[in-house]
Amino acid sequence: MLFGISQFRAAYRAGTLSPVEAIESQLAYADVVASEVNAISQVSPTALDEARESESRWAAGCPKGPLDGVPVVVKDSYHIAGMNRWHGSAIHDGDAPSAKTSEPIKRLREAGAIVVAKTTMPDMGMLGAGISSQFGIVRNPWNKDINPGGSSAGAGASLACGLGAFGLGTDIAGSVRLPAAHCGLAAIKPTQGRIAYSPASNMRSSGVMGRSMSDVIEGLMCVGKEAPTDPQCLPGAFRPIAFEEVLQRLPKVGLLLDVGYGTPTDPVVAEAARTAAARLEAVGFAVEPMSLGLGEADFANADLVFKAHAAAEVRASRHPEAVLDLVAQWLEGADARPMADYEDAMCGLLATVAKVEAAAGAYDFLVSPVIPTLPFAADTPGPGDEDMLLHHTHYTAWFNQTGQPAAVYREKNDAETGLPIGVQVVGRRFDDAGALAVAAFLESTRAEVAPFPTFEEVPAYD
Repeated sequence: MLFGISQFRAAYRAGTLSPVEAIESQLAYADVVASEVNAISQVSPTALDEARESESRWAAGCPKGPLDGVPVVVKDSYHIAGMNRWHGSAIHDGDAPSAKTSEPIKRLREAGAIVVAKTTMPDMGMLGAGISSQFGIVRNPWNKDINPGGSSAGAGASLACGLGAFGLGTDIAGSVRLPAAHCGLAAIKPTQGRIAYSPASNMRSSGVMGRSMSDVIEGLMCVGKEAPTDPQCLPGAFRPIAFEEVLQRLPKVGLLLDVGYGTPTDPVVAEAARTAAARLEAVGFAVEPMSLGLGEADFANADLVFKAHAAAEVRASRHPEAVLDLVAQWLEGADARPMADYEDAMCGLLATVAKVEAAAGAYDFLVSPVIPTLPFAADTPGPGDEDMLLHHTHYTAWFNQTGQPAAVYREKNDAETGLPIGVQVVGRRFDDAGALAVAAFLESTRAEVAPFPTFEEVPAYD
């Protein structure tokens, strides 16, 4: 059995497993994960020392917090003092190790969690895939010829093959939810600001990934807190609610199978979302089809904003010429665009946000696919339209712009390929608890799914 948070905690409490034993086996397995799927950017040099400290606390009956000794993985985009951060790209190769630690990692450590490893990602998080100029091709443990999704590619692949109890990614257009869907995981991109992060962002959010919704929920309880370094974070801390409380609202659900543009949705993927919505309807939710009514012009504005974001990082980097060819081609000419073009794109983006909010505002929740197709080849940036790197993120990207929480769980595995198919549950802004409760209900009521694709050396604690 693959251990989640509660299993590690119970084993430590009972004395059947020590944090040192757990972290030693996790570090050994991280080497296997690195070799098999290229998911590890760096193992933590302090993990064993932290495990010894955790072991002493458990022996004294005084655990530090609810995650004391629990192993986690975190995306390369996070800073951890003393560890390298490439942000997925060779443009940062040779940069000094981080001098500070990102806020979500501080929250993990306050709860006692132990970061086992940082995980690989594509250049600057600008691909919904696992291709990187620094790390090479990250692979999906369900099938190593298949993409793990991105940009939290290594985190998704690591968790799917049994490393860590849960993990943290970041999400600017689907970068937590896409790899969750590709790798058969559960995840949450919370309301913007629910997880304090510095520097603050209107689009990028930290997110929690795990092999079950229960681990995702508990992980968010630990990291979903305010901090003085993030002036845009939400006050207080995240608290979950029961599904029965959601049901009492007599909620209305929009079944979103048409954004209005983008890569066409595979019928198998659409059917998974319909099946999930039908289970909600059976217990009392009102369900109806809906569309966001967007077009290619809406995407073009978002695409230019993303290009400006990436081009600025490349220009300021140590080795700008080392950026991934795919990204360089996508960025061609972006740094020479007039500032007025960027302002026009931002204004257009905000107008689209208003359209999305109006369409989604009629519903308590939206149920949709995560990616429009089954997971695609490991060496490709998407299922098509490769000159537009984020074109296939139309089910995910707009909820970064509106700030709405969006949870993902695995609905099934495709009968023909065996690859996982995820479903997304979007809630109203600030209703992270509701979106998670609905996703957890859907996870608990799905048909039996295939076990995760671990390698022979996976730690076995039971």
